[in-house]
Amino acid sequence: MIFQASVEATEEGDYVAMCSDPMASARGLSPTNALDRLRNEIRYQIEMCPCSGVDDDFVELQVGPSGRL
Repeated sequence: MIFQASVEATEEGDYVAMCSDPMASARGLSPTNALDRLRNEIRYQIEMCPCSGVDDDFVELQVGPSGRL
């Protein structure tokens, strides 16, 4: 399943990755780290229960320009 995402640098020196559907965000020390954490957050949100086991490759992020979701 493909989700739209964006990544922005923060004033603190880290990065925040965001998705508007489902509403999720994650911070990381690099853009890649933030996107990995966002992917995990989305997987967590769409699992029906922890036992449903959504596959690692089920969530695919399509990253657009910063500030645009």
